[in-house]
Amino acid sequence: MSVTPARASARLLALSRPQSFAASLRARWVQAGEFRLHYRSAVADDALPEPTPQDACAVGFVLPRRQCRHAARRNLIRRIARERIRAHLQVHGGDARLPVLVLRQQSRLDATWISAQSPALRRYLHDTVQRLLDDWERVRRDAARRP
Repeated sequence: MSVTPARASARLLALSRPQSFAASLRARWVQAGEFRLHYRSAVADDALPEPTPQDACAVGFVLPRRQCRHAARRNLIRRIARERIRAHLQVHGGDARLPVLVLRQQSRLDATWISAQSPALRRYLHDTVQRLLDDWERVRRDAARRP
């Protein structure tokens, strides 16, 4: 598959309003491991800027300190999730409507990963976020096929 120039520089919009997070957390979700990916379409109440062709998705993160104590690890999760979402949207493209994704950590990560620099932790996060995105894509394709 070739990447169109508009998708090559895909931009992720930050979800910032509490009402937007609340609506997203009530929306449908897919789960893999310790994480849930809530998904829905953007609405006017989200107060997002007018989407441009470079805007691929609105993204938010719920990573409680209770579940992930170290800021370095929370930042790693955000960084890897953004990277995987951009790569996923470059391959699969977007909908006519701007999707809103919220990644939520449900439980603590395994205690064996003591460092955010651990290659095993990075690999696990890459695989888990990719699994979530693949499940979301499958649900999105199934919904598009329904009459």
